[in-house]
Amino acid sequence: MHHRAKRIARLLLLAATTLTPVLSWALPEDAEQPVNISADNARFDEKAGEAVYRGNVVVIQGTLKVQGDTMTLRIDDKGALTTARTLGKPARYQQRTDPAKGLVNATADEIQFDHRTGTITLIGNALLKQDGASFSGPRIVYSTEKKQIEASGNSQQRVQLVFPPQARGEKKPTKDKAILAPAAAPLGAAQ
Repeated sequence: MHHRAKRIARLLLLAATTLTPVLSWALPEDAEQPVNISADNARFDEKAGEAVYRGNVVVIQGTLKVQGDTMTLRIDDKGALTTARTLGKPARYQQRTDPAKGLVNATADEIQFDHRTGTITLIGNALLKQDGASFSGPRIVYSTEKKQIEASGNSQQRVQLVFPPQARGEKKPTKDKAILAPAAAPLGAAQ
């Protein structure tokens, strides 16, 4: 039993150290918050560099909240996060990336995060929303570093974009301040 407790403690330490880099592009205070993970079960394979959480997985750190049926974290040989993959019906992601804006909310059948490139990829029934604007389609790629969105359609489903009307007297958002601004979102390129 003592060995199992040590293993669980290592899993928790792995999660805390590997998820923190995900927050480097979010609010600075998020990275200072504790990482809370709950799941029905967890497995860590140190040799493979993989942690798998299954069953009603919920990860919370500051404004970050990720939910799904399964979450797989991959780390490199130095213990740094390389990728995170969350599956669900749907998998959910939310986080405040700018203090002047509302939460970014996303849902998809699969949510992939690539720490090396700073991209979040939503696959299958993908929906990305913030402050009344939304993108939906079969696949959405959001670059957290470049603040760019690319949504791809296919023969069964086209990309849908919704932009709310601006209130009178409100200034138009600039490209680098609005993650969902049409000019900041190259569209139509298939992945």
